[in-house]
Amino acid sequence: MIPTPPTPPDLHAFFQPRGIAIIGASATPGKLGYSVVANLVQGHYPGHIYPVNPHATRILDLPCYTQVADVPDPVDLAVIIIPAPHVPAALEACGQRGIRAANILSGGFAEAGDEGIVLQDQLLAIARRYHMRLIGPNCVGTIDAWHPLNATFIEQMPDPGAIAFFSQSGAVGGAMIDWGKGQYLGLSHFASLGNAIDVDESDLIAFLADDEHVRVFTLYLEGLSDGRKLMQTAAAVSRRKPIIVLKVGATSAGARAVASHTAHLAGTAAAFEAAFRQSGILSAETTSELFAAALALAYQQPPSGNRIAILTNAGGPGAIAADALARNGLSLPEPDPATHAQLRAELGPGPQLRNPIDMLGAASTTEYETAARILLASLQYDAVLAILVPNAVNDPAGVADGLARACSHSTKPLYACYMGDVSIREGLARLHHHRIPAYAFPEDAARAFRLAWQWRQWLDTPPAVPVVSPQLPPSIHQRLREAPPTLGERELYPLLQDLHIPLPAYGIAHSATEAVQIAETIARPVALKILSPHILHKSDAGGVRLHLQTPAEITAAYQQMLQHVRQHQPQAQINGVMVQSMAVPGHETIIGMQRDPTFGPLIMFGGGGILVEALHDVAFGIAPLSDAQARSLIAQTATGRLLGGYRQHPPADINALVALIHKIAALALAFPQIEQLEFNPVIAHPQGQGVTVVDARAILST
Repeated sequence: MIPTPPTPPDLHAFFQPRGIAIIGASATPGKLGYSVVANLVQGHYPGHIYPVNPHATRILDLPCYTQVADVPDPVDLAVIIIPAPHVPAALEACGQRGIRAANILSGGFAEAGDEGIVLQDQLLAIARRYHMRLIGPNCVGTIDAWHPLNATFIEQMPDPGAIAFFSQSGAVGGAMIDWGKGQYLGLSHFASLGNAIDVDESDLIAFLADDEHVRVFTLYLEGLSDGRKLMQTAAAVSRRKPIIVLKVGATSAGARAVASHTAHLAGTAAAFEAAFRQSGILSAETTSELFAAALALAYQQPPSGNRIAILTNAGGPGAIAADALARNGLSLPEPDPATHAQLRAELGPGPQLRNPIDMLGAASTTEYETAARILLASLQYDAVLAILVPNAVNDPAGVADGLARACSHSTKPLYACYMGDVSIREGLARLHHHRIPAYAFPEDAARAFRLAWQWRQWLDTPPAVPVVSPQLPPSIHQRLREAPPTLGERELYPLLQDLHIPLPAYGIAHSATEAVQIAETIARPVALKILSPHILHKSDAGGVRLHLQTPAEITAAYQQMLQHVRQHQPQAQINGVMVQSMAVPGHETIIGMQRDPTFGPLIMFGGGGILVEALHDVAFGIAPLSDAQARSLIAQTATGRLLGGYRQHPPADINALVALIHKIAALALAFPQIEQLEFNPVIAHPQGQGVTVVDARAILST
């Protein structure tokens, strides 16, 4: 398990300050400085509000102060919304005044270029000097719906709820708050983080982990400056409260948009996926999915399994739901005989009872309640999706009350899908009143079920205990100090031998005669491989010859290979030829490491050999890994599934692959200068016979 995070930071001043100074407050409606003051006043913030503006005497009937030094006690939070060049001086004044928290709403910092970076660095230096905490810059501020506090220029104040929402985009945050107001989506807290030079998502999650009003954390994420910190925090918190993230920038176009919008490190999509999986973070693919799952988990516990019963009054929506649930990895078993008999006795001969349970268009409130109670009590199902399509004879509000009565007899979750708008509004309000997650379309409910089920699986998985590798031999330090930026087999093999990584016997030849002599001393057949810092893929360059037995074969292959390489790559420096015993046949795999800028060593496993890039059968994990995580890394690939044995092929030595993954992870963690490692192919022999690294390379930072 990733270590428990340190003591949560004290961020009370951002959500429950006794007094707020608004530096840049304006008396002019339509200006952001006016909106912040208006939101505090109109939102009935219970503390003191101190507008600061040297050119005004009163704003919204509040006395205005010329400078922050004049603001009386108590004042815990500063909201700064003035042009960027003036922000450092204002923050300095806040520090001198004794204010220890500031929301910096002003833009024009690192996201704006080099001059903005200099200003941003000044802000952080001032904050450190006065032991201040900062949110922003380039943000919209913070909201506590329960306090109540709206220290932003977002017009709507969310209804008090159980979902905490942190967004790196103020615009996304504002849009979601406005949308959520019309969707009965209550929030507990909101924070727009902007450039997040100090307080970040990890700090907020840790701070609110024990807050009684928070049941779910949701994040809109563009990038991170400290990915391992988020993993550490999430691994501890996500076993008590779900954390759902919408990460953008996975495509090249999205990554460019993120780079132009914020100052965050984007990292790689594979690294984020691995980090989320290892730390229990649920990954949403769309904005609607983010809040669909959040609503479900804010209202109800996750299902204990993936077997869903669909209850509907219309066949088409039931079919849509069945497809959507199946696409999301959920199961739709038919009712068992006992459940079927109960449904038939209560509903009569008309309804279709195969799952979806179609009660037909005229289904009454009583029929919905009765069928839902039967399905929730059935051992055949872990959850129920109730779909209603309004018509002239049903009562959406009454059905909502009936479903609530059915739920009161069960701990299993029930989600509702009310399709329509005008005629179901009262029904939707009732569903939310009863804390039943309600969705407009079956696809939204299906995605919510998927993420809720994923969280249940995380809760049921024992905490991971990363393998602690023994101390690496001192010779590794020396070899890496003396190594060139790019290490081929010639430079890397001695280091691997020090780590007791299994390699075929080999030698370095500078002539055909030497190649024959080396082959006489090692097991045959042998392979010949060109050694050149300029040739990355030796096979593609014609720099590999395999299955050579006799001196004549070795001599001819040596001469032909050198002639081919010199003809097609005349600029390549050739440092000899490796003569290597052919490994005993087995499964070709690849194990590699790429140092991710956000999370550190990203470990890769997959199918190896010359087709690795074409097949792209790979999976990723963040080092260090537990044994279970290393095995999961293997099992995620088609190659890994084949390693378990198939037809006449015996199971491969999974234990040896796991041990090699741990050694690569330990090497990467111990030596940050290693940017890349690639072992390809790694031959996995039958169970108990180990593995052999046939080829390897590394790249060091310069």
